[in-house]
Amino acid sequence: MTAAIRQMKPVGPKASAFIASTAFITGIMGPVGGGKTVAGIARCFRLAHAQRPVWDEGRRCYVKRCRIAAVRDTYPNLDRTLIKTWHQWVPKEIGKWSGEAPRTHNFTINVGRPGQRGFHQIDMEMIFTAIGDHSVEDVLRGFELTGLWGNEWDLLPPDLLEFGVGRVGRYPAEVQGGCSLAQIWGDFNAPDEDNHMYSLFVDKKIDPELAAAIAEETGGEQKLIEFFEQPGGMDPGAENLHNLKGGRNYYIKQAALMSPDKKRRMVDNKFGAVRDGMPVYPEFSNTRHVAEAPLEPIRGLPLRIGIDAGLTPAAVIGQHTKFGQTRLIAELATFLEEDDQLASVGPTAFGEALADLLASRFPGFPVEFAFVDPSAAKGVDGSGNELSWLQIAARVSKLKIRPAPVPNNDLTIRLEAVRRPLTKTIEGGQPALLICPTLKILRRGFNSGYKFRRTMIAGKEGRYENKPVKNQYSHVHDAAQYLMVGSGWGRISGAAVGGGRADYLEQGGRSVVTVDADYDPFGG
Repeated sequence: MTAAIRQMKPVGPKASAFIASTAFITGIMGPVGGGKTVAGIARCFRLAHAQRPVWDEGRRCYVKRCRIAAVRDTYPNLDRTLIKTWHQWVPKEIGKWSGEAPRTHNFTINVGRPGQRGFHQIDMEMIFTAIGDHSVEDVLRGFELTGLWGNEWDLLPPDLLEFGVGRVGRYPAEVQGGCSLAQIWGDFNAPDEDNHMYSLFVDKKIDPELAAAIAEETGGEQKLIEFFEQPGGMDPGAENLHNLKGGRNYYIKQAALMSPDKKRRMVDNKFGAVRDGMPVYPEFSNTRHVAEAPLEPIRGLPLRIGIDAGLTPAAVIGQHTKFGQTRLIAELATFLEEDDQLASVGPTAFGEALADLLASRFPGFPVEFAFVDPSAAKGVDGSGNELSWLQIAARVSKLKIRPAPVPNNDLTIRLEAVRRPLTKTIEGGQPALLICPTLKILRRGFNSGYKFRRTMIAGKEGRYENKPVKNQYSHVHDAAQYLMVGSGWGRISGAAVGGGRADYLEQGGRSVVTVDADYDPFGG
């Protein structure tokens, strides 16, 4: 019986989009059993097919050539997972397999029928290697590759990308047609939020010099980064269920055996919480609640602003569409240079920064409301002035800033004002809350940074505290809460705050204030 490469069935829409991506750097994150490794295998053949065919006189046909290195953390893990799956699709009997380190598999694929139009061959060279106790530089040294695959990329050193860039695009040689498409890709389960995969694929954080080198190598015509998140295993659109024994029951069993933190990552496909807390909004989903492309402000719609006052103030700016969707499109917070900690800023400096943001990003847009932490209206700002934080910020920014309509600044109302739209669907199946992908602080907070901390009782872990931790994410999230309460999402015993109408709506209609308005915000 002749061995043959198995025909692959589609895993699902996200996996298919990952396979088809032509970006230089591509990642797919999915639950255990989501078919990510199979999608990675399919990418190998996709990349090979994208190479330039060159006539081979000896074979009397065109030939494409491709060499890919698949990297894992250790050889035991490589053999137990990746290579085991690889041989389910490409048996050892095809071509030449070597089990020596690094493992290699070389074979030729016939595409079409000999003698017929379009027939050609693909020479595939697969290298399976592991980092182990070596450095990435040592493991990749001397490789001349078409593509590089980081299997379980979150477990690999961050510098795999840095050293990998110099290794791909070097095969086939120019005399063999040259490399027409070079790529680096990886698959992984949802890691903790502080993993380097989050920085690369969510924040799109990449060294500028490295990005410039890639752009020069590709002529600037190849997209730099693409990221694909599969639905969670319990979600309606879960992928690869048709290939799992028991279908969705597979995930039900997995979830029953896992801790909540592990289930969140391995089944729900959500970035893990930092280890000392629980995310405030487990309803949040990057796939559903974050726009695929940056959100531009919609002309004709006024801006809504939420502000958190104090020594480390923050602001969030949004709009509300006629379809009932709140779109968060900008955030403002000041960080110390080369640090993740917020910088202390007074109301004057913050008011100036907010005015600059509005003038540069949203010129000509009216401001429907600007709601701030109610405590900002009390007392003085602490610097010897007789004015409150609210009054100073309002005067400098030329905005009519008001205390948020939250009785006693009730935390439950504020959290529910965000939680409710996270679980609500509007016309066309769209989420009621949509976040611009450039709001990095807000997104990190949603994923896990804005959290409840677990208390310690007699040296053992106790229950979670009933208030979120004050950290670099909490201030932006407080600001977002004031915006959402002002938008009417707050509820007290099922009724909207303000008796069913948002408090900012006056009897005569909406109060509109433009950024450049010249008026006394404290006038009667």
